[in-house]
Amino acid sequence: MLNVIRKNIKSFYPLAIGLAGVFVLLVFTDFRSLEGTRVNPDAALLGGDSITFAEFERSYRNAENRYREIYGDAFNADLADQLQLPVQALEALINDRLLIMEAERMGLTVSDEELQEEILSVPALTDGAGNFIGAQRYQEVLRANRLTVDGFENDLRSSVLVRKLQAALTEVAHVSDAEVELRAREAAERAAIRYFQVPASRFAAEAEPSSEEAAAYFEEHRDEFKLPERRRVGYLLVSTNTVRAELEVTDDEVQSYYEDNSAQFEIPEQVRASHILLLENSERDAEQARSLLNRLRGRIEAGEDFAALAREYSDDEATKEAGGDLGYFGRGAMTQAFEDAAFGAASGDLVGPVENQLGPRAAHHLIQVHERREGGRQTLEEVSNLIRVQLLATRAEEEAKSRIDALHERLADESFAGEDEARELAAAEALVYASTEPFGEDDPVAGIGRNFNFSSAAFGLETGAWSEPVRIAAGWALLSVLEVLPPRDSEFAEVEVDVREVVRGQKESELLAAALTEARGRVENGLSMDDAAEEFDAVIEESGSFGLREPIGTLGAMPELSRAAFALSAGETGGPVDTPFGAVLFEVTERESFDPVLFDPETTRNELLAERNLTMLQSLLQQLREEVGVRYTQDFIENFGLAETEAAGT
Repeated sequence: MLNVIRKNIKSFYPLAIGLAGVFVLLVFTDFRSLEGTRVNPDAALLGGDSITFAEFERSYRNAENRYREIYGDAFNADLADQLQLPVQALEALINDRLLIMEAERMGLTVSDEELQEEILSVPALTDGAGNFIGAQRYQEVLRANRLTVDGFENDLRSSVLVRKLQAALTEVAHVSDAEVELRAREAAERAAIRYFQVPASRFAAEAEPSSEEAAAYFEEHRDEFKLPERRRVGYLLVSTNTVRAELEVTDDEVQSYYEDNSAQFEIPEQVRASHILLLENSERDAEQARSLLNRLRGRIEAGEDFAALAREYSDDEATKEAGGDLGYFGRGAMTQAFEDAAFGAASGDLVGPVENQLGPRAAHHLIQVHERREGGRQTLEEVSNLIRVQLLATRAEEEAKSRIDALHERLADESFAGEDEARELAAAEALVYASTEPFGEDDPVAGIGRNFNFSSAAFGLETGAWSEPVRIAAGWALLSVLEVLPPRDSEFAEVEVDVREVVRGQKESELLAAALTEARGRVENGLSMDDAAEEFDAVIEESGSFGLREPIGTLGAMPELSRAAFALSAGETGGPVDTPFGAVLFEVTERESFDPVLFDPETTRNELLAERNLTMLQSLLQQLREEVGVRYTQDFIENFGLAETEAAGT
């Protein structure tokens, strides 16, 4: 697929996709550094290219602000963890960078005229009539958002390049008439079921295998219980904590850093506000919008809650559930009229109606200003501790890396002489020597955890050789393999617990299937589903209407159960069907079939094309990742507490 796109790219006419409004959200946000420290300037590596922590922090803040707009006060640190926000932010940057690299490799370019059009599509950079705000104001808006003209315009060019590549994918995609009809049938076909679920553990007592059964199963399935290769490793460690304790950062150095990096501590003037938005439409003209907002203003001044009225009346779907809360924003983030009103008010003021233009439609706002943040530079006193910690962390990392490199150079031509000699060397050089228990390539290592670099180094070494320096949570290490335990057939005693678990699970499933099959027969002969469920101490549930590819009630996505339900007519009974927790018996209560008269092929074709485009884009990105080689840095992994499986970057 990748070669097809590259071969035919010259013939694709680039399609303009209006994403300027989204781009404004991505650019005009608060880019102050994340809390904490970092010791490596890069967050991810893409072959010979990299994504810096500065770029990552910007992407992280963008994502954080977008989710804050969506979830309002419900957005907190726990939700950010559930959403894996750091990974989301870094993955967005990686994908963009890969697509930009591919677009450039294909020879796609962005002309100055296209760049100008893109600039004029950003509302904050045009006046009410859609004209450019002028060079001086343009620079002021970018400066207020801590952006340079070159950096901003490079980002815009990259955005257009990515859209051109996406347009090429759209041109490649094809959907046949047969596929369109099949999807239409799947969308039109619907069913509903009543069902009850029985856990397999209901038969745990009867399913407990005897020693003879477990041993017999083991003999018949020995290959399933082979032990993989394991290794035992010794390693010398330069601890960054130990190195950090030896270092000192003077007050003069802190002050010098503060003065040399003054832009890092500049905070733009910001306002936090909420709004109620009313758009003009076929049912509401400008006068009606202003009249309603004036009535709402009177109710708020009389004591009603602004947020409650925003949830009821606002047309801003992105903020209404959060009571219209827009969060903090700086100058240039909103249209000029909105900005003038918000920044011209004091904390607690109610402003409006204010009129501006949002795309093709006029918009009317009632604005409540909650709080103001005055711009300016943070004082040295406010940031001195952070600077000191950052400098210490950076220097400790550099010094630890320097020491491990020197040690590696000394030991490069030497074989591992034994653990006693390694301990003596560690004592003489103020290092730490430690050894591991045997571990498999995919196993966590005691005291280290899941560390892809550590495991890869360990399983890529010959016994007695020293590895390249490896970054682990505690610092920098040199590894040597102490022992290789080759794959081998296991003895029953070593894996008896695992064997018993497998046999128990199979017997539970067999007993449950037999019991539910017998119950289904009695239901088909007159027993009610409610009585059958009661016999299993189960609860009858209603799925509600679902399509073949849709989740089924509280069971979620169950393809096998969907196929079984759609193979039956209303009133028929089906099952048992296995689920992750046991098995289900069900009866079909509703069944809708495809009606060719209502078939709209173009709508269905567009839906399929959108899905196919997404699949092709994902496939392209996966191929590019494999070609380029993408990985997260160890510093990023450790800063955000990621497991190696989460952080493989593939």
